[in-house]
Amino acid sequence: MRLGILLASAAVLAAYGAGAQNLGFVSAPLSTDSFSNRHVARFEKANYQGMDCYKNYIVSLQHTGIATVWKYDGKDALEKLGGFNLATHDKVNHANVCSFGVEKAAKGDPMPVIYVSQCHKQPYKGRKDVLFVERVLPGFQSSELVQTIHFEDVDGLFGYALQWVVDRQHKCLYGFGNTTGDKDLENNRHRIIKFRLPKLSEGSEVVFTKDDIIETYCVEDYGLSYATIGQGLCISKGRLMMPTGLGTESYPSYLFVWDLKRRKPVEVLDMSIGTTGELEDLAQYKRGRFLVQGQDGLFEMKYK
Repeated sequence: MRLGILLASAAVLAAYGAGAQNLGFVSAPLSTDSFSNRHVARFEKANYQGMDCYKNYIVSLQHTGIATVWKYDGKDALEKLGGFNLATHDKVNHANVCSFGVEKAAKGDPMPVIYVSQCHKQPYKGRKDVLFVERVLPGFQSSELVQTIHFEDVDGLFGYALQWVVDRQHKCLYGFGNTTGDKDLENNRHRIIKFRLPKLSEGSEVVFTKDDIIETYCVEDYGLSYATIGQGLCISKGRLMMPTGLGTESYPSYLFVWDLKRRKPVEVLDMSIGTTGELEDLAQYKRGRFLVQGQDGLFEMKYK
């Protein structure tokens, strides 16, 4: 997704030289040695977007809501278990972020439901930036829509696109997005918003209003000034992890790590080390191990 994020600070621009101005970037430490990346597998050519994993299962999404389920051996092998169109397959479903929930829709299901960010500038059936909750059916050949979540943004807190991610540990739901648009460099800021995670028993439609907001703020209010291209989201140990960039010289790949409790950046990882192409989404696989989906396939990252 092209959301427009990355941090800028005069001190760091000076430290990294004139070229840093083209990188868009950072007021948090730039790390090149606190992590390592390796390429796991190359996918068929397609427009890949959201991805998450549960145990050894990986759900990989493409634009419009095309899903592939893989089984990962934790080393170098991926076994394709199934491929299908989501129940919400549509030209305005960008499927930008995929995030596993905490509930299974049925006792015998192999995995919990997935939360899929529509994250498109056009509305889906009259609603913009909706969050689809889908049940992947046993056999991995289809899914069904079990819940739709929508935020009534009457105060215009978000602009171009809003993406969602589940905090499984705390059973919360976070949104992240532009306040105006990523090309509005003068006025645009980047907002984090927090809600409770609705239960499936609450029904097929859940609508949040401003009274449901637990907290909301813009990262720029905490010393950050963004200026490049954002991608997916992942929450691990109270940290929001945000892959960014296009994997090019003008828009290199960086991974921002943000402390949700303290509202401050932890560090920024230079993902050009060990990855290629545009990175799209990130998922925690096991302790200290993350999977990164990009247009050049699947990567594994080891990080503290």
